[in-house]
Amino acid sequence: MKNSLIKYVLFSLMVSAGFFTAMAQESSTLYFMKGVSQSDLLNPALHNDSSRVVISLPGLSGIYFNANSGFAVNDLIHKGTGLLADSLVMDFESFQNALKSKNSIEQNVSIPLLYIGIRVKKSFFSFGITEKEVAQLTFDKSLVTFIKDGNAPYVGQDFDLGNLEFDALHYREYAFGYSNEVIKNKLTVGLKLKALYGKSAIQTERMNLKVETAADASYLNLKSDMKVNISMPGKLEYDSINYLSGINSDNLKPGDYMMQTGNFGMAFDLGAVYILTPKITLSGSIIDMGKISFKKDLININKTATYKWEGIDVSKSLDKTKSDYVSFDDLFSNEADKISNSFRPNKSEIKSESFDVSIPTKIYLGGAYQINKKYDIGLLDRLYMYKGMSKNSVTLSGNAMFGNFFSLTGSYSMIGNSYNNLGLGMAIRAGSTQLYLVSDNLLALNPSKAQLVNLKFGMNFFFGRIHAPKAAVE
Repeated sequence: MKNSLIKYVLFSLMVSAGFFTAMAQESSTLYFMKGVSQSDLLNPALHNDSSRVVISLPGLSGIYFNANSGFAVNDLIHKGTGLLADSLVMDFESFQNALKSKNSIEQNVSIPLLYIGIRVKKSFFSFGITEKEVAQLTFDKSLVTFIKDGNAPYVGQDFDLGNLEFDALHYREYAFGYSNEVIKNKLTVGLKLKALYGKSAIQTERMNLKVETAADASYLNLKSDMKVNISMPGKLEYDSINYLSGINSDNLKPGDYMMQTGNFGMAFDLGAVYILTPKITLSGSIIDMGKISFKKDLININKTATYKWEGIDVSKSLDKTKSDYVSFDDLFSNEADKISNSFRPNKSEIKSESFDVSIPTKIYLGGAYQINKKYDIGLLDRLYMYKGMSKNSVTLSGNAMFGNFFSLTGSYSMIGNSYNNLGLGMAIRAGSTQLYLVSDNLLALNPSKAQLVNLKFGMNFFFGRIHAPKAAVE
């Protein structure tokens, strides 16, 4: 019973956070895609369209959605075999084997509200407003090992479950971009300066978990040491003994939340494109180097807690006819309340201090070879860094432009230990209007087997064209 309860509590915590983050990397397939101006989101010096003016409007600019982990849902839950062939089974052995010592699930949503790009001779100016949301769950493999094996192997000692971290961030970005050809027909450099306005954040500085089992297995001690920073509008509410009971946001107006400016930050993008030969183009960029300082609606929790579990007495849950009968549902609900109360912070453990949150940083290094005016191939290396975690991906793409109206890109990506990522990008232009759609992993149509799910789509309006650019990536 003891083993089952601790498994249930830890598994519920991890799965709940996992589903929250996995509900949604800018697409690497987009980087070399011809005729789509959004390539400058990955490199401010890279302009794969030659129009004089590009405009994306609110409600028409599209959306970007991404979820990425080092494992797939199918590693944990899949169809059984033999007598269980018609059922779903939970396979902790397979799940454990798919994990590294430290694991993360990342999720990003980006909603562009406005984008304007203007080309003046060899220079390109841009301005964009984007709503962004980032979340990451990080956990150690030891947590899953404990869920799988239980506490029996660790009787009489502490077992370190590692550091469980959940971080989430919502902010608005105002980006001002400029690029210029500094060496004629050779080198273009680009820079974007970004003003960031944070709306809300959860930052886990630490959440260390340990389990101690008595030598005679008579009790379990679950210990935690956590420090969490939160910026979230609303009024803190406490119970009669000054323990946090919730955050009341009933009076919060959505407009006030979306337009608040009390949490300010800055970031920048830097990129370059170099034409090595008429056939070969090299490029590189650093995207989103910056942070946000949160100074409004602050909650800082610093708490060390211990919960001692000595089992559940079911003697009063066996006979419904007795006056002191307690149902099994109430029994477990009461135990869950005890656990919750043990880890709820007291008013004395909550402060209101400002904190800084870094945003995910990406580094791109790429090269393209022009086969002819219609076709080229590209190779791109991408490094994603956030909260001490980093993930690398390599993408090979084939890119084509048919006339001035249809762009097609196919890609293959190796992302971490995932090697089954086939991507596709398409853009269709009719007059001044363009529709585009791009994804790094078409196999995500079966999400149970996918470690990466991402999709970007939207609409652009183009006005005026200049001569076809000479760069192979263009």
